[in-house]
Amino acid sequence: MASWEYPVHKTYPIVPPLEEVEPSDRSGILDAREQKLREDWIKVMELRIIRDQLKKCYKTESVNHYQNCKELAERYLSLLRESKIKGWKSINDPKSLK
Repeated sequence: MASWEYPVHKTYPIVPPLEEVEPSDRSGILDAREQKLREDWIKVMELRIIRDQLKKCYKTESVNHYQNCKELAERYLSLLRESKIKGWKSINDPKSLK
């Protein structure tokens, strides 16, 4: 039986943000869009992990959860405000709808 090895994660090159890419560079635009979506999804998955940890903390601490889970709850609330998948299109920006 072969020993198990931890899988190698795929890494992506860092590309300039969508605002800095030339409109004529189609591959640059697509790479910037993909990077933006990846970053948004990473934030959402981090939020999900913190939420699961907060649920565990509430269950294990029972009555004392107000004191013992306070830092985790505050971190969850701060990330909840900023961790939304916005994508690369903005309805308020007519340039991005082209």
